[in-house]
Amino acid sequence: MTSQNKKITNVSINYRPDDSLSISIIERICRLLAEKKININLPDYDIHTHPSISGYVSANNNLLSPDLVIAIGGDGTFLKTARMFIDSGAPIFGINRGKMGFLTEFSPDEYEKYLLRILDGEYMVTEKTVMKAVHSRNGAETVLFFFNDAVISKGSFSRAIEIELNIDGLFMNKYSGDGLIVATATGSTAYSLSAGGPIITPMANDVYIVNAVCPHSLSIRPVVLPVTSVTKARTLSDRTNLLLTIDGQVAIELNGSDEIRFMKSEKKMKLILHPEKNYYSILREKLNWG
Repeated sequence: MTSQNKKITNVSINYRPDDSLSISIIERICRLLAEKKININLPDYDIHTHPSISGYVSANNNLLSPDLVIAIGGDGTFLKTARMFIDSGAPIFGINRGKMGFLTEFSPDEYEKYLLRILDGEYMVTEKTVMKAVHSRNGAETVLFFFNDAVISKGSFSRAIEIELNIDGLFMNKYSGDGLIVATATGSTAYSLSAGGPIITPMANDVYIVNAVCPHSLSIRPVVLPVTSVTKARTLSDRTNLLLTIDGQVAIELNGSDEIRFMKSEKKMKLILHPEKNYYSILREKLNWG
């Protein structure tokens, strides 16, 4: 966690392409930025019809090298935005228009005062671990980065699939079930939590979770591993239509005997923290704890 004092001259904004209700927020942000002579970059979505913002639209939302990225929506929008700007190194300011919003920490009612502080260089940034899934088939490899989780699932099949797991080259287990979740500490409150996985606090950003989905054995439990470990999963089912899904947004089909290695990447996701909330207050709010 670090404080920042970098001058902001370029800002990129992203949101759901069909979220017309976010237009009023976008218009207000654009006015604030324009008053401060800050360059604004909006994605080329069909919902842009108002002349007050249409002039900021770019056919390529990566044209600017932003000093700040603003994501308006839920955690899915935040993750998509993080993927778009993964190589920019810019911190992301999340305004929550979704249901949960673990990553989008600022509400539509309060974002403005905090955004003004950020534009003056007053903000705190935390760096989140980004992991990668390396999919191997017949000698060819595909690398996919994920912020929350990577999931092996059985697609449309009703029967269980078999998965073999190795950790750092050592055999750990072979089991049948509905799939496998590999979740970062950030993603511990997403799908993995629904599947019975533990909550990992941000202070333990150097671990990840390997969590079986509905295994056909009560002895199979989630395992927490250091991010320096490499988990290798091999699908043993002789069927197609298995899926590897990244952050619930990108999916590729798996064949029987495909291999996927999960490991830490060199990339980081920078998240602007709410200055008046802490992780545990956010947990209480989002999970309706007492």
